[in-house]
Amino acid sequence: MHTFATLEAGHQPLPHSQAFRKGPAAVLHLLCASLALYPLLERFIVPVLAAAFLLSATSVVGRLFANGLRTPPSFIWGAWGMFFAIYVFWFCVALIRQNPIAYINQDSFGFLLYIFAMPVLYLYIRWNRLEQQFFRFIEICSWAIGLVSIALVAGFFLMFGEINSDSMVFTNLFLRSLGLSWTIDHNHGMLGLYSNIAHLVLLGNALALHRYALHHRRKDLLLVLVCIAALALDGRRALVISAVLQLLIIAPRLMSALKPAHRILLLASAAVLTSAFVVTNLEWVEQRFEFSEEDVSTALRQEQIPPLLEKIAENPVLGGGFGTVARLLRSQLRPFSYEVDFLATFMKLGMVGGLLYFGTYLFVVSRESLRCGARGIFYISAGWAFFFFMGTNGNQAMSTDSAIFHIFLFLLIAFSQVKPARQPQARTTEPQAAA
Repeated sequence: MHTFATLEAGHQPLPHSQAFRKGPAAVLHLLCASLALYPLLERFIVPVLAAAFLLSATSVVGRLFANGLRTPPSFIWGAWGMFFAIYVFWFCVALIRQNPIAYINQDSFGFLLYIFAMPVLYLYIRWNRLEQQFFRFIEICSWAIGLVSIALVAGFFLMFGEINSDSMVFTNLFLRSLGLSWTIDHNHGMLGLYSNIAHLVLLGNALALHRYALHHRRKDLLLVLVCIAALALDGRRALVISAVLQLLIIAPRLMSALKPAHRILLLASAAVLTSAFVVTNLEWVEQRFEFSEEDVSTALRQEQIPPLLEKIAENPVLGGGFGTVARLLRSQLRPFSYEVDFLATFMKLGMVGGLLYFGTYLFVVSRESLRCGARGIFYISAGWAFFFFMGTNGNQAMSTDSAIFHIFLFLLIAFSQVKPARQPQARTTEPQAAA
């Protein structure tokens, strides 16, 4: 299977091609960045997101009618159709069950991104030949999340000498005064940071590891370290475990692609860094990876399981629809949100909807990634690691966060299957050989 040639070979577009695509590329970066940063900068991002989406959607609709409503073939349309069907059917189920409209809309908002953002992004990128720009965005996004996380840690220590509740309260008040929706939460993390977008660097990590396997460049390895730092500094142990799962999935392929000297160097570096991390943060490791009932986070999840199972038993086949709430409430603002999110999803969609929803995601990630050649296992590592993350964090399985991750991953897989465009051959005055 062919992969996207300019990315694999590191070729750059022609100068005139770059100039021609400068405007569409800017809109692409605005739209993707707005989607990625929406949870953090909600008050400022909404108008930017709306404007970027309107520009790209207008371009796509115009081209669509010019093409006689014909679109490039892709698995994207099958996934889109399935998510659209799930949204419509279980929205109706929620109405029949008389769930509060506000809960229904909040709980199902992520599906609107599948229905509208995914096809527009896909067609806009394909028709404007911006595949390389999209791959580049994932890399820039990963660098930004990692470096900002590291800078925040450094800032805390420079300003306050430590990270504690008082310093975080002061910081959050300052951010709120600026109109930002970004909240830094203690979350019992290594350094107490919580960004809500760190899971996106699983994608950047996959791309960086793939490039390192191909070219053994230090800058790719540096990006891997920045991505891992972002996952650790986010403060959620599920993300740390997800990063470990990703590395374990990739390890056989990565080791086979490296020379013996590079294997030894990489393994030694990983062992030294891991040992140094554990030794210097032993208390954090013991605290965060305590899975007994004495751990508040673990006890909270165990408490949710019986009420969720009881609610599932009421409508096991079709579920209660979007916005369904069990007898145990986790939040007054988002009562349909639970940390044991796989069970919460089956509570809402039933066995039929839950299997369709998760099955579509896993089918796309597994089957279509294998069509991407050597890069496929790296996509699988990101997709399966995020699947684990979805089930252990509140309101992730059907949230806008998960929808954005899925869309970006689906697009990476789709564009890696695009056959490279043929380069125009130079004309020659020599006569052609007779056939």
